[in-house]
Amino acid sequence: MTNKSLKAVQNRIAVEAFLTNVDLHFIDEETAIIYSGIKASVFNQFAPKDKNKRRHTSMSHLGFTDHDLWIVATAIQHELTLVSTDSDFKRINQVQPFSWESWM
Repeated sequence: MTNKSLKAVQNRIAVEAFLTNVDLHFIDEETAIIYSGIKASVFNQFAPKDKNKRRHTSMSHLGFTDHDLWIVATAIQHELTLVSTDSDFKRINQVQPFSWESWM
């Protein structure tokens, strides 16, 4: 988006300056292993116990997005504290404990 601005060069410099102070954590094999464990645990906890109903249940039916699970997996892998007011993280934390705070 910086290149669509009238101040494209200035905005690009500002973004690059900001990113020098931000640690980026990429998804790798370890993250994927943690993610799959969280997903299985969350599904086992919150999905219907009846096998017929369970077969047709997705994470979105349970109120979770894969994005939330990837965020938690990344936080666990890098020993980060996740700060969010999203109540989905509270539910995930009931099944897979991780460092989580809500400042609201």
